[in-house]
Amino acid sequence: MILALVLPVWSAGFLTSEGGVVATGRGNAYVAGADDLSAQSWNPAALTRLDRAVQLQLAGVHQRVVFDRQDEADLGFDEVRNLAPPMLIPGLAAATSFGRQDLTLAFGFYSPYAPLWSYAPQGPQRFTSTRSTVLSGNVGPSLAWRFADRLSVGLGVAWTFLTVEQSLVAHVSPLSFSATDDPAYDVSTTISARDLFELTWNAGLLYEDPSGRYALGGGYTPAVRFEPRGSMSVDFSNNTYYLGDGNFGKVIASPRAEDPDVGLEVALPHQVRLGALVRPQERWEIELDLVWQGWSILDGLVVDDLALEIDTELPEDVTITGPVGLPLELQDSWSARLGTELDLSGRVQGRAGVFFESSAASRENRSVLMPDGNKLGYGLGASWQARPKLAVDLGWSQSFVPRREIETTWVYQLQIDPQSGQVGAGKPVGRGELAVTNSALALGLRFTP
Repeated sequence: MILALVLPVWSAGFLTSEGGVVATGRGNAYVAGADDLSAQSWNPAALTRLDRAVQLQLAGVHQRVVFDRQDEADLGFDEVRNLAPPMLIPGLAAATSFGRQDLTLAFGFYSPYAPLWSYAPQGPQRFTSTRSTVLSGNVGPSLAWRFADRLSVGLGVAWTFLTVEQSLVAHVSPLSFSATDDPAYDVSTTISARDLFELTWNAGLLYEDPSGRYALGGGYTPAVRFEPRGSMSVDFSNNTYYLGDGNFGKVIASPRAEDPDVGLEVALPHQVRLGALVRPQERWEIELDLVWQGWSILDGLVVDDLALEIDTELPEDVTITGPVGLPLELQDSWSARLGTELDLSGRVQGRAGVFFESSAASRENRSVLMPDGNKLGYGLGASWQARPKLAVDLGWSQSFVPRREIETTWVYQLQIDPQSGQVGAGKPVGRGELAVTNSALALGLRFTP
């Protein structure tokens, strides 16, 4: 069952949020106030607030991407939109305190929220991405210990795995020629790879005032480096050098080429979370969080151990060798979140929050492959105690990256020379206007046997 619950943890260089139904409704301010099993991700020390519990969650996450590509030749490109449906993200966890007041053990599966990307195969963005999917999941135990009346510590260990699939269109023509948008020179390229076993961990600390008027919390998650192995394939079937209808005649003899054993270099960032919570009244709490993510650890997606043999009509076949990279050059990001929760009736709680998050991408590197940007967002949520041992949670969140013009771009075509196999940078394809809206709708059930 756990193997079937594969969750997206990262895609195209950034997270949309750390996840969790209650946290979503609080504008992702949940480090010091975590009181459900989402604490495994946010702050494992907060698990000491739980006795016995089982939690189920399901979220739908979507990213609306709108890109209006511009070109010095003013070719009048069609507007580009993300065509992928919302990504459904399940979650499952359970906890027990063994009848003690100071110790809680949880086991589950937790993941931040991230969407899928899919674009028109022949669209003007095709040289950057036609499809992008990076799926991962964290499965494992967390242990929290209250070693003093006011202090708790928590530690989680998880098995994590990663599956990567990136598709784009490369431009095939001699590197001595200027690259163009002419579809006659297009070739579809797909990289698929997976790393099925890595270990990771996270830690948390929680201080709670004995009066219950305030709490302070912190959490840390280290970077994880993956080494996925898989394949890279190229489809020449519609390319002029295969069809033989260009000035050079038929150069490429086979419609497809594949290297069944390539490697990728992928890393997920360090994360540091700090939170402060106050309760002006017994039923009302307000929380302010600061979060830092070390995205500068990831320069790009690099394909290693590449030996892609191309069948040609030349005296010798051509081999494309690595490394070949999709540069991202991410930068560290930070966010500030302000959330509140109010107990309305003893059975109904309402939540709201706002947040700001800086971009993990510089403006020059923004694209449909990595459409991040400085964003503002909000969250709304509620819980209903339907039965003495059953609560229903609902959360909704949106964040907005305003429409901005990218005048200077470092996003280029991959240009493949069919005569030498060399890979270079073609024409710039990242100029234009880009706008993003992230949306998440989450539903959860909490049982307290």
